[in-house]
Amino acid sequence: MSAPVIPAARTPALEALRANIILGRARAQLSQEALAERAGISRPTISRIERGVGDVGIDVVQRIADALGVPIAELFIPPSTGPVDDDELARRAADPASEFVDARAVLAAIDEAAGQPFERYSRAGRPPVAR
Repeated sequence: MSAPVIPAARTPALEALRANIILGRARAQLSQEALAERAGISRPTISRIERGVGDVGIDVVQRIADALGVPIAELFIPPSTGPVDDDELARRAADPASEFVDARAVLAAIDEAAGQPFERYSRAGRPPVAR
């Protein structure tokens, strides 16, 4: 009897790629289908990358970067995980409007990447309570 196969942890580069494509889609307000069409690749390929379940060739990453209008290196920058100080908040506040991403677009992109909506802990979408 063979041992169960345990999936390998995602590499930092693939995790950064995954997060940055989801965020890039949200920023551009594109569905997986629309990004795939712009990049000339299949929607399932976008889905696999965003779920972190498949390897991807550099040519595919270049097509995605071109479709999102960003340099390929930007797709591999890890998201910031440290605390944000006052200087960073001031820098972000001074950024042009093009740097901001609508929160609903981010949530929609995350839901599409996961293949199903995530459970959220907010009042949005909850049924009204009888009073």
